[in-house]
Amino acid sequence: MPDSPFARGARLFDAGAFFDAHEAWEERWLVETNETQRRLLQGLIQIAAAFHKLVVMGAADSASRLFARGLAKLDASAAKIAGMSVSAFRDAVRGFARDLAAGRFDRSAVPKIDLDRDREHDRDPSRS
Repeated sequence: MPDSPFARGARLFDAGAFFDAHEAWEERWLVETNETQRRLLQGLIQIAAAFHKLVVMGAADSASRLFARGLAKLDASAAKIAGMSVSAFRDAVRGFARDLAAGRFDRSAVPKIDLDRDREHDRDPSRS
């Protein structure tokens, strides 16, 4: 999993390389046959594209539309997939999108996927 397109996309996203994350996830999406996984990947692709539009291009309206489409796909995904807390990430992105719609943009508030933290949390049952 550490070198999978999914994990590579997550690391790139967390580093702020949103376009590259989009490309890594799209690499996997193009060959994925499981509809549930395809939906998750497409949602992540759209959210990465939204952050790219916002941060790199300054296109808040386009970003807002992509956030809405990506969040709808994550809403239809499992709460946890491949070591990722989809629900926590989705909720953080939803809060970011809500702030953006209210005219607030804080680059430091971009959510992180942080697969390593999620895997560590899975191994330690004392964490909640």
